[in-house]
Amino acid sequence: MKVASEAIIEQHDLCQHDAGRLWGLSICGPIMLVDPETRTLYADRNTTEHDLRAEGSLFTGTLPPDVSIANTSINWAGIRWIMVLLPLPSDMVARDTLLMHESYHRIQPARLPPPKADLPDHLDTYDGRMLLRLEWRALALALRTDGDAQRSAICDALAFRKLRRGLTKDAAERENALEMLEGIAEYTGKRLGAGSKAVPSTIDTLSTYDQRDGYVRSFAYASGPAYGLLLDRLSPAWRKKVRPGSDLGEMLHRATGNVALPQVMSIRDRYGYADIQRQETAKADAHARQAAVWQSALVDGPVLRVPLIHMKIEFNPQTVFALPPSGTVYPTAIIRDDWGTLTVRQGVLISNDWKSASVAGPSTIKGDDYIGDGWLLKLSPGWILSNGSVRHR
Repeated sequence: MKVASEAIIEQHDLCQHDAGRLWGLSICGPIMLVDPETRTLYADRNTTEHDLRAEGSLFTGTLPPDVSIANTSINWAGIRWIMVLLPLPSDMVARDTLLMHESYHRIQPARLPPPKADLPDHLDTYDGRMLLRLEWRALALALRTDGDAQRSAICDALAFRKLRRGLTKDAAERENALEMLEGIAEYTGKRLGAGSKAVPSTIDTLSTYDQRDGYVRSFAYASGPAYGLLLDRLSPAWRKKVRPGSDLGEMLHRATGNVALPQVMSIRDRYGYADIQRQETAKADAHARQAAVWQSALVDGPVLRVPLIHMKIEFNPQTVFALPPSGTVYPTAIIRDDWGTLTVRQGVLISNDWKSASVAGPSTIKGDDYIGDGWLLKLSPGWILSNGSVRHR
């Protein structure tokens, strides 16, 4: 309770200090902290639809089971909430960045609604990962420098970005959509939550992500703040010009005067290309082995398939795994839909058209539940499981 109270006070103070200056719109708003294990919520206000209990300066209760839990913004009980999961990061900069990131999501639909696009599954390929990591290293150098050195590093980053996006159809559209969705939110988190430490915090994030797996859904958390902070230096009015369909890289390129970009072959070694190549060769082999496991379990073998009608999903964006051409694997997830709830601990495949989800069959019945290899399905009244598919009775 004390942790929740202190965090909500921090959130209030940070957004009030901004006073709408960053985006021309206040990011202050109703906030709740939620324990994902117990679904206990701590909110800064009561609701008219649910009778929360007053405890000190907060209101507490239990979030209904049909409400998805995540670090996000949701509409519940007639209110648009900022939702943040407990436990919070112990590091103050990380905690305040998270609070401001999610606070931005509350105003995002009104201020800068992100476009819809398929996930950038090319970031799970050898070339995609190689060039993304090189781009991040150049962005980190740009943030550490100024003047001509900074502009040179920016052009290097844009060269890696341009080559990567030229290798795959619609790559720019797919990457831009996530940079608008999560990249801008994380930039906001760094600016308002990290404050004077925004640049070193972003450099640390770039370094951390450089060593991670699973960039398909998470890369924008590193790229977004880097481009945003560099735009702050070279084009301070950029936030007034950015639109849902904008490309942060193109905006930064214009800010440099649209200078000619270097050839990748001539600059890659200064960013540790040989080491990245060795690492990515090993990762490509491991990736291929994991892809074969998912292919066998979720495509070639017997599966249980559920329709996606009004889906809400909880998942870890750091672990999303592209499995073209079949779809995208979420190693762990909770999916809620008209038919009930599917809890997955060992992989669910979401089709590319987002019309179905598949888990490994077969299943056994335990009471009213269906249990399979790493998953549990609870059906709503009126729905049945028949011949490997869920349908309305």
